[in-house]
Amino acid sequence: MSTRSSPQPGDQVSNWGYTFTWTEKHPSKQEIEPLRHQYDTLGASALERLHAIRGVAVEESKAKGTPMPSSDLYTLLRDNYANDEVLSRFWEDTHTVPDWVDWEQLARGQKFFYRYLIPNLVGFAVQGFIAENSAVPGVIEVLVRTGGFSTRTLLGRILETFQWLIQITHDLPAIQPGGSGHAATMRVRLLHSSVRQRILHLANNRPSYFNTAKYGIPINTLDSIHSITAFACNPMWLQLPKFGVHPSSSDIEDYIAFFRYVSHVIGSPTEYFVDADTAKKTMESMLVHELRTTETSRVIAFNFLECVGNLPSPFYASMGFIRAASRWVNGREMCEELDVRGAGVFSYVVFMGYCCLVMGMAWLQRLIPGLDEWTIGFTRKHLYEGIVNRRSRSLFDFKYIPQVGKSTGRERFTKDGTEKGDSALLYAPVLSTVANIVDIGAFEMACLTAGLFVATMMVLAILFMGKTAPAVYTAYFAPHSVAGFA
Repeated sequence: MSTRSSPQPGDQVSNWGYTFTWTEKHPSKQEIEPLRHQYDTLGASALERLHAIRGVAVEESKAKGTPMPSSDLYTLLRDNYANDEVLSRFWEDTHTVPDWVDWEQLARGQKFFYRYLIPNLVGFAVQGFIAENSAVPGVIEVLVRTGGFSTRTLLGRILETFQWLIQITHDLPAIQPGGSGHAATMRVRLLHSSVRQRILHLANNRPSYFNTAKYGIPINTLDSIHSITAFACNPMWLQLPKFGVHPSSSDIEDYIAFFRYVSHVIGSPTEYFVDADTAKKTMESMLVHELRTTETSRVIAFNFLECVGNLPSPFYASMGFIRAASRWVNGREMCEELDVRGAGVFSYVVFMGYCCLVMGMAWLQRLIPGLDEWTIGFTRKHLYEGIVNRRSRSLFDFKYIPQVGKSTGRERFTKDGTEKGDSALLYAPVLSTVANIVDIGAFEMACLTAGLFVATMMVLAILFMGKTAPAVYTAYFAPHSVAGFA
């Protein structure tokens, strides 16, 4: 079995607990390495023009004594693209719908996010942030320079990403040209250009600030491809299966197609996501060539655990649950590299209860289509109202600004200036006597209850139906019984 960075066709490759066979169709190191020095040049040109247009408008406002023009880049773009060649090309690039887009398929892909909402969110947190974000050297070197992974700002950074996901998956008009999700994706594209421009400017004056020879251009084409695999592919093959939920082939194709279109709007290559098989091979190539830990990785992982382990009720989850989830999903090797300590037996029992909960929900939704539609509609509506329509919603403006001498280090989570450590219940409301004794949140209580219920049902089936435990599991909770929606 191979763990080397340059596998050959036919090699069995094992990286970070994931094993697969390398083929000629997997993107090779030689193919993807040049992408590290390529980037969204059209987005960069559009940003320069927007800054120039605003600069002229500011001078005119000063001369006339009129209010300053808007600093919102998307507003400037919308109001000026018709009169500027570069902005027109950028607008046309983001608003042109490729021939391969099937809107009905994309609408089905949007539903996937809400169909498996709970496992998607937990997977997004423990695998997407702890492992994926923390173990890509070029990405984390950008993150620590923006300050967005400081414990003082990390919750807002997570909410921004979550808000964007909700906006682009809310409904079909949202992601179509002119929709709120489409506009949000254009804002993110301009934000990426702003961060890249700032870091390159600082590195030009002080080369030691960011090593472009080693890490490539900040937020480069390879980083963008890797980000799309994290959103589109990791849930299918690295996250949900660890919880006992295996999406159907049609679910997978639809979700990949949806993020292929998102990749187009955000200015990233789309040929790596032509279909599910191509996307999976791209993800596997990223695992081999991109995921490796550094000391900065451990800083990012530490700060993320500090922040997520100190969320207020009802979002609070104990540090033990988070560590158990991370070990379960990311594997012992990755967690040891990131200094994510192990958890106690009770935390693993609670997490197994969580797995039973999400398997049971997926199973019921498959059996009862009406419940599936209700779940999708309910979560869509309330998440949009709670996250996107909140007073502090993000416009994806450039607020985490890189500066020389500014870099994120390990930080303990603080609230009102008080160090909290691992005990978020210092400020979370009292959930119940039991929750206080064992230090778990409301979500963990639900997981524990679900796990106990499933275990009880299996025991009863063994006692009264003459079935063995493996037979009961195979009949009711095995992966094929929650394999998705054909």
